[in-house]
Amino acid sequence: MKKLLVVFSLLVLAACSGQPPAERPKLAKTGQPAPEISLPKLINAPLPAVNGWADLKGKAVVFEFWATWCDPCVESIPHMNDLAAKFRGRPVAFISVTDESEADVRVFLKEHPMNTWVAPESGAGIFKAFRVYGRPHVALVSIDGKVSAFTSPFDLTEERVEALVSGRAEPAPGESTGAGDKIEGGQTAAIAEFLIKKSTSSAGKAEYRDDHMYASAMPLKYALSFLMGTIDRLDVKPGAAAAMRDAYDIRLSVPPGREALKRDLFLKGLEVSLGLNVRDTSAQAEVLVLKAAPGGPINVREVKEYGGSRANGTVIEESGSTFSGLAATLADRLNEPVLDETKDGRIYRFAFDMDTYDTRALGIQLQRQLGLRLERLRRKIRVVEVSKIK
Repeated sequence: MKKLLVVFSLLVLAACSGQPPAERPKLAKTGQPAPEISLPKLINAPLPAVNGWADLKGKAVVFEFWATWCDPCVESIPHMNDLAAKFRGRPVAFISVTDESEADVRVFLKEHPMNTWVAPESGAGIFKAFRVYGRPHVALVSIDGKVSAFTSPFDLTEERVEALVSGRAEPAPGESTGAGDKIEGGQTAAIAEFLIKKSTSSAGKAEYRDDHMYASAMPLKYALSFLMGTIDRLDVKPGAAAAMRDAYDIRLSVPPGREALKRDLFLKGLEVSLGLNVRDTSAQAEVLVLKAAPGGPINVREVKEYGGSRANGTVIEESGSTFSGLAATLADRLNEPVLDETKDGRIYRFAFDMDTYDTRALGIQLQRQLGLRLERLRRKIRVVEVSKIK
């Protein structure tokens, strides 16, 4: 399949602002603290569940996102078993995360034993937080709780795990290590690079860094979400629908100091290669808005630190979250924007029984259980429009 390589001259833009120190990112990003986690069940582990990073203090973590129905995931089990065995007794946890039921996973394990901690019935939140667009997918978190890299089980070597545990920097496969790097034909590596081709791979994998994104089998909507941040509404025009449905292998990199231009390079590359125009705009729309009801909030307890989130049946249990976090959870479950206008930035421990997706009934439950209102109001939201260039 023909490859398309486009190299651009770029100008330096202002660097992106940092994450507030008290707030963990909602989406995983290399070099930043890992998002909050909640694993309601564990198999093969010394503890029954993980309810936040405090449960993994002092450990590096190798998250493997997998499924029993995923052939590449099954193929990688012997390799992951070997790594887990080699690092037994070291400060690292290998955790295999799936959203399948515990009963189905235990049946699978009878024929396919796994040496890792297996986390069944993990909610959609952790998959979204760690940018899982295909399986298998691996996220590496260092002992200091920061995201080190994203990769696949097949590229996870003993040397990379050792570097993770010891805190040493270790170049990832395909990662630029300096001006002397070579590419095909013996040429010096590109200063900036955009490459995209339709993928023939059955297993998606990716590595994200501030200066690059390397991915295989990635749908464009996930690439846009990573490079552009939170998108309230993605509006794909009919002419662009086919291109958006395909999965692609992508190589995107920018020079040091020009990380803020990675998005611009990618969008220009889509225009040249696929004839797609991506327009970042805003619109007035009816969305759900979370507000404090008179006398609210109720049934909450203020805590000092962020904690984990877990689903216990229909009950969402938060050991330390803001109402912005609750709004994000509701948005993910309802599949529509939910804006937090409570004007309350405190961290709370609370539980909420969400046994309905009817927004009117949900609003009544929020008021009764937490002293919050859910209203449908007109607000300005971020809309990303993708169209075909004529």
